[in-house]
Amino acid sequence: MSRWSGLARLGGARLATLGLLAAALVGLWQALRLESWGFDGPGAGFFPQLVAGICVALAVLVFVAPGRAGETEEGDSEAVAATAETRRCFALYALALVVLAAGAAWAGFVATAIAVSVVIVRFAERRSWAAALGYGVGAAVIGMVCFGWLLRVDLPEGPVERAFYTWVR
Repeated sequence: MSRWSGLARLGGARLATLGLLAAALVGLWQALRLESWGFDGPGAGFFPQLVAGICVALAVLVFVAPGRAGETEEGDSEAVAATAETRRCFALYALALVVLAAGAAWAGFVATAIAVSVVIVRFAERRSWAAALGYGVGAAVIGMVCFGWLLRVDLPEGPVERAFYTWVR
């Protein structure tokens, strides 16, 4: 019996989870080398340590309790071929990345967050306009308050960001 046969019995989903856990552990190891707090507030390592810690915890959780496998009418979801709907959804996500890059360069954080959210939530995921705009505005407000104001992260600036910074600083 090969030493790899034990890993083969884990299945593809668990092997992928082990790979993601390994990547998260490497990320956490590297993040822990950064300063997490300084005399003037959060250091360069605070956010990477937080995110890497969450990734490690989620990877362990998914490995221990993976949940039921996804199923479709034809059976296992891994056996289903790409359909026109999945290609359309993929194309919309790719468009959202283009909007993200262009928006960050010219429109500022708030407009970009709302535009990307509308492309993804309304068109790719086919939710309502209210859900798409609500999610976009929520993401923009949380990003501006938590990152732009509290953590003083330099976000792409547009007219909304400049008005917000003059109001809170």
